[in-house]
Formats: sequence, C-alpha cells, structure tokens
Amino acid sequence: MVKRPSYAGTCLGILLGIPLALTLVYALLWGIGAVLITSDPLRPAEALVLLSGGGKDRLEEVVRIYRQVGANVVLLTKAEGSRAENWNADELTSKGIPGEAIHITRGRASSTYEEARYTRETLEQLGVKSALVITDPYHTFRARLIFWSVYRGSGIEIRVRAVQGHWYRSTTWMFSRQGWETTLSELVKLAGFVIGIRGD
Repeated sequence: MVKRPSYAGTCLGILLGIPLALTLVYALLWGIGAVLITSDPLRPAEALVLLSGGGKDRLEEVVRIYRQVGANVVLLTKAEGSRAENWNADELTSKGIPGEAIHITRGRASSTYEEARYTRETLEQLGVKSALVITDPYHTFRARLIFWSVYRGSGIEIRVRAVQGHWYRSTTWMFSRQGWETTLSELVKLAGFVIGIRGD
C-alpha cells in the first residue's frame, strides 16, 4: 500500500517551496534589468551625445562626464514636438561647457533610430571619430544596438553610458509600478527593433 504524504508534510513542502520560487522569480527579473543596463566604462571621447528626453538626469550626467574627461563636442538631439534642446544648450553653457563646443542635430527625431541617423550625419560633418552616447540605464542596451547598426562603416567609435545614480536599477526596478511600465515598454521596443521596426 502506497503511503500518502501527510497534510503537515504537504504544507511544509509548500512553505519551503515559496521562498525558492520567489528567489527564482527575483533572479529572473534582476537578470532582465541587468541585460537592459549595458553601460560602457568611462574614458575620453571626442564627442558627448545627449539624447533627448530623460529630464535633467541626462544633462547632469553630460556635465559630470565633461568635467571628468572633457570632449571637443557636446551634441544635442532634437525631438519632435519639443524645443528642449535650446534650454539644454543654455543649461550646459551655464554649467561651464563652452558654447562653441555645443552642437545640435539638424533634424527632429521621433525615435532613437532617427537620433542615431541625425547624430551620425552631424559627427561626420565635424570629423569626430569617437563618441559617447548618454542615456537612461534601461535604454542603454537598445540604444547600443541601434547606434552600432546606424554607425556601421562610419569609422566612428560609439560607446553608450548610463546615467549614474538613476532611479532605474536592475536590483530594484521590479518593486515599483514605474519600474514595470518602463521595463515592459523597453522590452517591447527592443523586440520591435530586432524584427525590423524602426519607429522608436
């Protein structure tokens, strides 16, 4: 006769299994965040590229990097429906970055892909051979793929740097609604790029 597990034994097994399941789920979510954040080491580049959006965090990171390693060019992108690039230029100047170093791309971009195209056009005109793109942590992996794709054959070395001290961290994003919304949105956009959608 097969001995059935006791009720107490079943409950104990469930109780022991819950922490393990939670640990595995957390490890999976942490891994997703860790993949999205792919910040390159900080070293000098001829140009710093400030992507539009992201509020003041990206701008402050550009200022910090400029003060640490310098750059000949600080390139701002323009977003459709926004005039923030002019405010950003004024802010950068007020924080000690020379006005002659600040440039703004020609076209207004509606996506990261278009930002990459417009920045390549400007950097080639300026004769720049290395650039560091500054963006939010969750955006770094997709931005790197896009910029590498657009800059292929340009002779310009592209690196991507995540804003430091940002609220988005691989270890904690899953504990907030904003973290879930941001991560899911980024995963959808990343999947879109992989299958050939260039809209964002």
